[in-house]
Amino acid sequence: MTQQQPNDEVLEQAALYALGLLQGQEKDTFEKLVTEGCTTCQAVKDFQKVANFLGTAATPVPPPSSLRATLLKRIAAEQETHQQALRAKPAGPLEDAGLTFVRSVDDLWKEILPGILLKPLFLDKAHGRMTALARMAPHSRYAPHKHTAPEEFYVLEGTCFIGGQLLHEGDYHRAEVGTVHHETSTENGCLMLMIFSPKNEILEVPA
Repeated sequence: MTQQQPNDEVLEQAALYALGLLQGQEKDTFEKLVTEGCTTCQAVKDFQKVANFLGTAATPVPPPSSLRATLLKRIAAEQETHQQALRAKPAGPLEDAGLTFVRSVDDLWKEILPGILLKPLFLDKAHGRMTALARMAPHSRYAPHKHTAPEEFYVLEGTCFIGGQLLHEGDYHRAEVGTVHHETSTENGCLMLMIFSPKNEILEVPA
């Protein structure tokens, strides 16, 4: 067996080989070269030892006790920044290329009658109907009215007396054109999703 002194190129290949970075023909050629001289073999072994110790060379350092509090504070600050950005957007539905978005943080609620708040979501001008959220405070009531377009209700929270029936959370109601709601009221308060005509005919002005 001949003794072969490794040059810089061989040493570089030995380092790559020890790290598992030589591929294909380069790897085959180098493995053949390793068998031709003990000096090269030793160089590869030396690099392999270094590679094996790379992962354990650093001394583990425990994080400071304040790290958790610092991370939680930073997360809270980022969430607040996000909420501020949402609040800074212009109030009102966001419409883009046929897509409409209304955020939960959008301040669109308006008091239309004492104890009754309305949050418009979409106005269908072609059919004269509006989609909105309606929140009724306990013991509030809406005036009797006649429908100029179909009206739909879906109770999200609480209970509501409408069309002669008591509706609970998850209940749905539809009223056709020409029908009348003589009493719309709630004892405990309610939140409803509504689709209705803003031009319904009011039959009685609330006192």
